[in-house]
Amino acid sequence: MAAGRVGASERVIELRERVDGDLGERDGAGSLAPAVSRAATILALLAENGGQPAGPSELARRLGLPKSSIANICGALADAGLVRRSGAGFALGRRLAELGGAYLASVDQVQEFYDVSRLLPAASEETVQLAVLDGLEMIYLARHDGRQPVRLTSGIGRRLPATVTATGKAALASLDERALATRLADVHDLPILTRNSLRSIEELNADLERIRARGYAMDDEETVEGVVCYGVAIPGRQPGEGPFAASITLLKARATDERVPLLIDDLKLLATTLSDPLRPAALAVGS
Repeated sequence: MAAGRVGASERVIELRERVDGDLGERDGAGSLAPAVSRAATILALLAENGGQPAGPSELARRLGLPKSSIANICGALADAGLVRRSGAGFALGRRLAELGGAYLASVDQVQEFYDVSRLLPAASEETVQLAVLDGLEMIYLARHDGRQPVRLTSGIGRRLPATVTATGKAALASLDERALATRLADVHDLPILTRNSLRSIEELNADLERIRARGYAMDDEETVEGVVCYGVAIPGRQPGEGPFAASITLLKARATDERVPLLIDDLKLLATTLSDPLRPAALAVGS
C-alpha cells in the first residue's frame, strides 16, 4: 500500500546523487558508468511522470544535466525500446514491461503466490500481496485482488518504505541483529505517511520485537488511514534472495476479533507454502 510517487521521487534523487558521484570521481573519458547512471535516472523520472511524456529540455532542467547528453541518451534508450518517442518527448517503452516480466518469472514464488492465494479460505476474499525487501524499501511483486474494496497505491513494481508497511516490518524483523543494524546504521528520520507511522528508530525496534514475539507484523493505519495490513516474512529459496514478505490488506472495519486470527492463519499457511516448493500441490487438494 501507499504513496508510490514518494518512493519514485526518492529513487530519482538517489540515482541523481550517483550520477554526481560518477562525474565527480571520473572525467567520463572512455567510461560508460556516467552514461548508464544518467540513463537509469531518466527512466526513474519518466516512471515518476505519471505516463506523461517529457522532452529533452524538461528532463535536462529537472535533472540538472546537459540537454545534448539527455537527447543522446534518450535516443539510445528509444533504439533499445526502453523508452518511446511521443510527440517531441519521451515516455517509458514496452521493452521495460518485457524485462519486468522476465524478472518476475525468475522469482519462483510469484506464480505459486497467485496459485495459493486464490485457495486460502479467508484471505482469498481480501487483497493479498507479495513483496521483497530492497534496502529499506519493499518492492511489490504480485497482488491477489479479493472481492472487498480497499484503497491501494502499492501497484506491482512500486516501492514503499519498509518501516510503515506490514510486509516491510515483517521482513526487517526476520533479519539477524547484524544485518538489521547495518541497514539502519545511517538512518536518522523515518518516513511518516500518516499520524500513526513510526517516528523513531527506538519505536521501530520496539515494534520489531513485538513482531518476533507474536509471529506477524501489522500496519495499523500507518500507510493509509482506515486501512490495516498484516504481514509475515518468507525466506528466499536461493542464496541472496529476499527476504520476501506477504501481507493481507483490508479496511479496518473488517478487521474484527473473529476475522483477524483466520487471516493470520492463512498468511502463515501461505508463507509455509511459498517456502516449500512441494507444498502447493498438497494445499490444492485440501491437505
